[in-house]
Amino acid sequence: MDEILKIIAAKGLINDATPSAEIFDLDYFQSRLDSLQAAFPEPFIVNAAALKANSFRGILNRVKAQGFGAECASISETMHAISLGFSPEAVIFDSPCKTKLDLKTALDAGVYINLDNEHEMAIVDELLKDGCSGSKAKLGLRINPVVGGGTIAIISTATKQSKFGLPLIPTTKERILDLYEKYSWLSGIHIHVGSQGVPLELFVKGARVCMDLVKEIESKCKRQLEIIDIGGGLSSTYEEAEEPKSFEYGRYRDNLNQVVPELFSGQYKVITEFGRSLFLKAGFSVTRVDFIKDWVPEIKPIVLTHVGTNQFIRETYLPEVWRHRYLLADPEGNLKSPDQSGSQVYDLAGPMCFQGDYLAKDVELPKIDMGDWLIIQDTGAYTMAMYSRFNSILPSPVYGFTKKNGQMVGYCLKERETIEENMKFWGSEHPQEI
Repeated sequence: MDEILKIIAAKGLINDATPSAEIFDLDYFQSRLDSLQAAFPEPFIVNAAALKANSFRGILNRVKAQGFGAECASISETMHAISLGFSPEAVIFDSPCKTKLDLKTALDAGVYINLDNEHEMAIVDELLKDGCSGSKAKLGLRINPVVGGGTIAIISTATKQSKFGLPLIPTTKERILDLYEKYSWLSGIHIHVGSQGVPLELFVKGARVCMDLVKEIESKCKRQLEIIDIGGGLSSTYEEAEEPKSFEYGRYRDNLNQVVPELFSGQYKVITEFGRSLFLKAGFSVTRVDFIKDWVPEIKPIVLTHVGTNQFIRETYLPEVWRHRYLLADPEGNLKSPDQSGSQVYDLAGPMCFQGDYLAKDVELPKIDMGDWLIIQDTGAYTMAMYSRFNSILPSPVYGFTKKNGQMVGYCLKERETIEENMKFWGSEHPQEI
């Protein structure tokens, strides 16, 4: 980080026109790709990176070059992956709510489609009989294995309350088996039990439940399924600098080997879908401190910065769950420490026009001077990917850094929008009659 910060300062990348920036450590990201591939190296396994975590082209091109697939939560993400050159059979379309046009587009593109419910299956059956009969797409059904939730309800997807897939419980199993019997083109199955806050054993338990169902499907339908998508998830950490050893990819693989060895027989194409654990710690955000409000002695100083709820939505509304680590640097890119000037507890405010717009409260940092840089760690996933246009604040540019011939080299992965580009979101100045 130190070397990257010095380059940012030397090139003047933080300035009045660009008071914040997103930074991506491409070498660290490469190490995460390598780690996942080492745990799941077989040619019949497709490791698909979740685009919803991070969709920047310059980063996804590295994912593609590594031989990974792309897990897509919308038809737009699906076509984004196709436009980047991902092989269609390695593109997984997972949206929980698809229109007929979405499904036709995906069928025509020949991607792998995980259907969510019986309504989508009926639409696909109609399309396959009329207009899409030559489609090379493979189709699976998302099953909710109902193995329970983790510590964060909003991203736990394997409870009875889940909006995803069809719940597998004793009273629904026969209905699910009947759907596989009815639609002979169903060749895959998909599960995903959640991500952050979900214990490793639930991921493994979900895979075991899935495989048991596969055996029953094959027995009843007298055909073998082709694809088993075990989803992604795996927690990372926002509290520590290192990835948690309890969620290492190799440990996950070892547990799957013990509990669900059939996954690795080569009998099936197996798909994994990882997002946060791949991207998170490769990124950090830098924002200039423009002012510190300390007028009221009994109130902690309020630090005003240029990023807030516009890209840290979860952190604002669920601060007890989502809390990043923070560092401070001077405008020359030198990290500051409490040993230099002491420390103080601050509330870190964003630029949005509402009172709840705080990155975090009660954050102890070295004494802050106006013009210093606040560094928000672990922002490579689910920050810029969740950007909000509330207040029409311009998104930060994105820079990627990598070592090349022993020297750190930076690339602009996304330029900052102009005001004119930003305004296009709000529609045409001359509305067309419909």
